[in-house]
Amino acid sequence: MTVRDLAILPVKAADAAALAAAVRKNTKALHTRVRELPAWRKENEIVMKKSHFAAVLLFLAAAVGALTAGYLYIRRREKELDEYESLLFSEDFDEDEAPEADEPAEEPAAE
Repeated sequence: MTVRDLAILPVKAADAAALAAAVRKNTKALHTRVRELPAWRKENEIVMKKSHFAAVLLFLAAAVGALTAGYLYIRRREKELDEYESLLFSEDFDEDEAPEADEPAEEPAAE
């Protein structure tokens, strides 16, 4: 930085401080005017903050998601159990015709 830039810094800082003070003053005045509006000053009015509203929406979305996940799991599990039951009690497999593993296969006669 040059000497000229260093000399201008206090002036720029003062301008920034004056601007900040003006913004604060105008914002405070606007806030006061808005609070004095008759629509904002109703008796026994329940007001919900935006953050509370967002929290309620997120809670409801989480509850719906959990219920959906549970439903999908139960539906998939029911399909698996129905498939297992159909395999278990199917008539395609007959125990009388099934080869038994304990009996050795017949060997050709030795010459």
